[in-house]
Amino acid sequence: MNLTSSPLHTGYPQAAVKRNHLLRFAPLMLAGSMLMASHGALALTAKLGTSLPETHPQTLGAKKFAELVKEKTHGEITIQVFPNAMLGNDVSMTSMAQAGTLEFTVPSTATLASLNDNFSIVSLPFQFDSEQQADKVLDGPAGKMLLDSLKAKQLDALDFWENGFRHITNSRRPITTLEDLQGLKVRTMQNNLYIDLFNDLKANAVPMPVNELFTALETGAVDGQENPYTVIYAQHFSDVQKYLSKTAHAYDALVLLASDNFMKQLTDAQRQAIHEAADEATVYERQTSRELNSKLLDELKQTMTINDVPASERQRMRDALQPLTKRYTERLDPAVVSAFEQALASSRQQ
Repeated sequence: MNLTSSPLHTGYPQAAVKRNHLLRFAPLMLAGSMLMASHGALALTAKLGTSLPETHPQTLGAKKFAELVKEKTHGEITIQVFPNAMLGNDVSMTSMAQAGTLEFTVPSTATLASLNDNFSIVSLPFQFDSEQQADKVLDGPAGKMLLDSLKAKQLDALDFWENGFRHITNSRRPITTLEDLQGLKVRTMQNNLYIDLFNDLKANAVPMPVNELFTALETGAVDGQENPYTVIYAQHFSDVQKYLSKTAHAYDALVLLASDNFMKQLTDAQRQAIHEAADEATVYERQTSRELNSKLLDELKQTMTINDVPASERQRMRDALQPLTKRYTERLDPAVVSAFEQALASSRQQ
């Protein structure tokens, strides 16, 4: 299949060419240009890199954030958005933000677990029952503990964004029972929790960056993958996957990150404007994600065989993963675990 034949397949050959071109001029780009704003203050141009296409809420939210920052700083800060892994994958862009060579990025909490194990708690299987419950937990003290911890990693974590509940697609069979997962080669994020999760369910986990996934599915290097509906649609996985099973086995959050090096260069007023813009962009991104997840499921039904997973089978999967959940929580900061458990209990009572 020729990925360049459709304008919506914006991830692979074109991105590689653009990335090579960008690397040639990296010293100029990564310095960040400084101009004069209309009222005489120094104007900064910053970069924000995302790993997903322009149609995905991650990038739509990034563009809204850039728009709000420009508005709230009266043109003093302009943010250029580079979507679809043009600047690298989540892991490399997070490293760039730490080093101060990229001003903003929006990685998954699964990616951030490589910097701080405690971020794994967000991805524990079958932990959240709804997006609203996730909001209550992540926007409260438990979530703030995680965001604040990144300061020690030269990152200013602004807000939690949403990727959504993850579901399994594959080219071999619908997943209706726990046993249907056995032997499936399932791509996972480059995250130990997700690798162990699928191996514990007797699938064969194959970690790789999302921008390499379409080709792996197309060539049969992997049988399937797991992602929210928005990613499945934006990355056109339905072109190379027949079955979508609504497992909702984990909730995936994103984090809007700023380079601490960049934030230190700003005035107090500019930093305040960025935080206000982040809060407003968070509301927009989550709303967009939820609206699209609902709408896109209907779109995916046009080309994929979609099935619900019986509650009894989801419970069997949950039970099979209890040793994994125990194993991972024992590695985490007890204060973080306690805060999350209290927040989850409180959210279920409301």
